[in-house]
Amino acid sequence: MDLVDPNYDFINDRSSPEREPYWDDCYPHEMLGYAPYDGILVSRALFGQKGMKSRYSDGQILRFRTKGAREYLRFTEDKYPNTDMWGDCGAFTYVKDDVPPYTVDDIIDFYGDGQFTHGCSVDHIIFQFTDEGLDVFVEDKEVLRRQEICLENAKEFYPKSKKRIGNYFTPVGVVHGWSAASMAEFAKKLVKIGYSYIALGGMVPLTAKQIMSAYTAVKESVPSDVKIHILGFAKEDTVNQFINKGLDSADTTSPLISAFKDKRKNYYLYENDEMKYYAALRVPQMLKNSEVKKGVQSGHINLEDAIELEKQTLKEIRLFAEGQTKLENVITCYEQYWNLIMKEKASIDEVNAKKVINFNKNNAHKVLSEKPWLKCSCEICSKVGVEVILFRGNNRNRRRGFHNIHIYSKLINKLRKNGK
Repeated sequence: MDLVDPNYDFINDRSSPEREPYWDDCYPHEMLGYAPYDGILVSRALFGQKGMKSRYSDGQILRFRTKGAREYLRFTEDKYPNTDMWGDCGAFTYVKDDVPPYTVDDIIDFYGDGQFTHGCSVDHIIFQFTDEGLDVFVEDKEVLRRQEICLENAKEFYPKSKKRIGNYFTPVGVVHGWSAASMAEFAKKLVKIGYSYIALGGMVPLTAKQIMSAYTAVKESVPSDVKIHILGFAKEDTVNQFINKGLDSADTTSPLISAFKDKRKNYYLYENDEMKYYAALRVPQMLKNSEVKKGVQSGHINLEDAIELEKQTLKEIRLFAEGQTKLENVITCYEQYWNLIMKEKASIDEVNAKKVINFNKNNAHKVLSEKPWLKCSCEICSKVGVEVILFRGNNRNRRRGFHNIHIYSKLINKLRKNGK
């Protein structure tokens, strides 16, 4: 679902009225001109389940399941050779349920229809991970019940998937446990079933140290030819610890999500063998921003003044990027803009509002003075320039996420080359 309009009009903030989103928009590998990843993972949860709507329309689901994941995502082998197409169940979406919403047969049908190269067994997340001691026993019945569900599903999934999908497909057994030792014991059971590729689940909330302890224990417990994957690995600051340690693969959405969810790491830059991070310039669209609407309705904000100041702020940022105005002029306008936006909040909590304004001002000064987008040669930064640093709607925020994936790929490849 991560697409952007390649012909988006940034000045007028609009797409062409003739645009057809799926057909005209671009995925990261299309926008960047190359695939900054070795494969794509698609979660079954995106297609809906009990209590959760599908991210795809009925027509999109039909096309996905009749054409396959590669063709739907325009990630075909002829254009992107030596790449993988993975599938998993999206266990975090049903973590509160007693049992997974899918049967093994459901998942096998999904993987088969999608023509995935790899697919994970039906798992159920265990959150009670501890790195204290090596005891593989636990008294928590719920933890034991969840692990048993994972094991029984894995037992059923392996032979059925091998029989029904084909030789091109690799079944991946998902490892869950409450400690490094319990995960190692579970991994042994998966190998005994027949799995030659296993994945560590429930890793997202863990620290890099905990993930490493689980990985090391599992790695030492299985034969050397068994491949290991880490599901949801989001530790870009510590990824160097895992390079060239025998880890075969990992998946992450962190670079993309950071572009619009992180408070300060919205824009990545890899310079002089060092990762740098910048907060994006938050310039909300006045006619769409909920805080502005509240301010207008309450009488604290004059809509005409707000729209005019929004235009002036964007103008000053663009002029500065072209070297036609001073940094001080941009910062002054930017602060006035945020003072106006925060009027509604300031009427409730003036102290807190000022903290938010100062935070944005400091971040703005840093990113504008250092101009990181000029130091990146990716297709996105080269074409849209300063627009990539603006926190403003999907077409900018997702582009910044695509750029982040590009930078993350550079980091991984450099670490691989250096053997770190």
